[in-house]
Amino acid sequence: MNLFFQKYSNSIENYLKNFLLKRQIELSDINKWGKDLMERFADFSLHGKMIRGGLIILSYQMFTNDTPDWIIQIASALELIHSSLLIHDDIIDRDNIRRGKKTLFYQYKELGEHENHTDSYHFGESLGICAGDIGFFLAFEILSKLETTREIKEKVLSLWSKELTFVSLAQMQDCYFSISKKKAGEEEILNLYRYKTARYTFSLPLMTGAIAAGQDSKTILQLEKLGENLGIIFQIKDDEIGLFGNESEIGKPVGTDIKEGKKTLYSLYLSEITMDKYREKIRTIFNQKKITPSTLLCLQEIAEKSGVQDKIHNKMLNLKEKAESLITSLSVDNVYKDVLSRMLQYNMERTR
Repeated sequence: MNLFFQKYSNSIENYLKNFLLKRQIELSDINKWGKDLMERFADFSLHGKMIRGGLIILSYQMFTNDTPDWIIQIASALELIHSSLLIHDDIIDRDNIRRGKKTLFYQYKELGEHENHTDSYHFGESLGICAGDIGFFLAFEILSKLETTREIKEKVLSLWSKELTFVSLAQMQDCYFSISKKKAGEEEILNLYRYKTARYTFSLPLMTGAIAAGQDSKTILQLEKLGENLGIIFQIKDDEIGLFGNESEIGKPVGTDIKEGKKTLYSLYLSEITMDKYREKIRTIFNQKKITPSTLLCLQEIAEKSGVQDKIHNKMLNLKEKAESLITSLSVDNVYKDVLSRMLQYNMERTR
């Protein structure tokens, strides 16, 4: 994704570096955690792809051909929120690796071990929760100081508050799905994808840029629907990478979704296989707590030979067709339509 957004991500990274450095100086007067967290937060947040922030800038430019400082600030605020959500997500999923590095809560867990705390894991989780919360507060501090019209600030704040509430509710649903033995249907899973990933990753930034550029409700609705299609493709591909990916390439463990009991299209379609030679193997694997390389290889082979992989691919092609139609209908220069089309193709083909 950086291929498309390199110029945008550089601007966001520069702003975040300066912003977090200033906060590091200010917060160091409170206690030792202010400086410590800002250093860790900078290291964590600056290693992201900057997809969401980049999309805000792209969307604004599509309608204005301009990049004022305040739109970069909005983009940076969303990246802080994204990092904060990931920090909390890693605690929920008990993931120790993110972006090829130790997750933030796990870093604090190791700090607790180094200082011989009695419950270092709980210590790490607790500080991770606080760290994510602080990231949210810093993001809204940025939004409060934007040098733009009051109307734009109010619309952006209203949109973000609503959409981030959706993300949190979808996260609750995801947690419930992981522990529940109740089967989730296809529409339930797609709805989870829509509100946990799609709207937040694509619809929200595209809508934000258009709102900041003063676009009408019809255009904003087009971008909202485009974002949903792009994002659901993105999540389906993420599930595929989680099953077929390479850990060293994607920077996090493979097979986590299976181990955590996540309800995905892959788990649904695999569970619906009626062929006897596959059904018992799948049931055994889904009931295991430990996922081994041989287990993953077995699932990969079943997904390919049973037609599950083809079914997933056809679902993505259908979403791609809808996204292409929406891109074509946008009243923007062809150069921006080309960027959106290439991003769509990237979502279809990405490997990490």
